[in-house]
Amino acid sequence: MADQSQKHNPYQEGRQFRQSHLETWSLTRLSRIEYCRRNKLKANRFTYWKRKFQRESLPVEFVRIPAEPVKSAHLLCNNEVSLRLTVDSRFTIEIPDGFTPVTLEQVLLTLREI
Repeated sequence: MADQSQKHNPYQEGRQFRQSHLETWSLTRLSRIEYCRRNKLKANRFTYWKRKFQRESLPVEFVRIPAEPVKSAHLLCNNEVSLRLTVDSRFTIEIPDGFTPVTLEQVLLTLREI
């Protein structure tokens, strides 16, 4: 039985092929077009993979989005289905029956942020 790590993986091989070409190109003084012509590569696909690898290497960052202060909020309670909280006539949050104090705390903490 063949080892899992030795299985043929065309996607990974193609990826390594492209990565190798991008690294080789970066060491040359050739333009992208000239490098592709000499190596019989499609320039548009080469550019696509160049950008793809660049995006993958960028660190992921979260951006905090500022929110407007809440002008008014009122609480409506629907005993049949859920607790509905309407904030400033723009946001409605529904909490199902049987929610826990932890859920309420999370909702309140979230509301403080907006």
